[in-house]
Amino acid sequence: MEEQVLEGVSDYELERGKPMPNFNHGYIQLNVGMALREKYGKQFSVVSEVSIPTASARVTPDALVFNKRPVNWLETKPALTEPPVLAIEIQSPSQSTETTIEKAKLLLETGVKSVWIIQPELQTVSVFSKSYPLKTFVEGTIVDKACGIELPFDKIFAVE
Repeated sequence: MEEQVLEGVSDYELERGKPMPNFNHGYIQLNVGMALREKYGKQFSVVSEVSIPTASARVTPDALVFNKRPVNWLETKPALTEPPVLAIEIQSPSQSTETTIEKAKLLLETGVKSVWIIQPELQTVSVFSKSYPLKTFVEGTIVDKACGIELPFDKIFAVE
């Protein structure tokens, strides 16, 4: 079978199944990871871009929170024995909201307790879970009842 190359799609996008991040995306990804590690580093392992196998595809969220687990520097392909507690997806300008929500649904089906969708252009954080109604934050404290995580909204959109 001949491999079809999609015009205008980078290797990054083909490999990860998502658009290449821009500056704002990277800035928010680092902000959220640092804020989560600072507040929850003793309780959870916070990482970025680990692929999660789902029923129909592999999904690679921008940030993930796992129950605390050891790091084995010699293991280059660690098996995921359990899904993350929290998956965070930062919507890229080229991604539709529908596509991002479909990713969230796939992740929830794998056992992820909650998924945050961050929309940089709107400066919103929406928290999806199977246990609680959808909640969108535009200020204050992001309260995620499904995984017990709370984070000041300003930490995500902080500009230093």
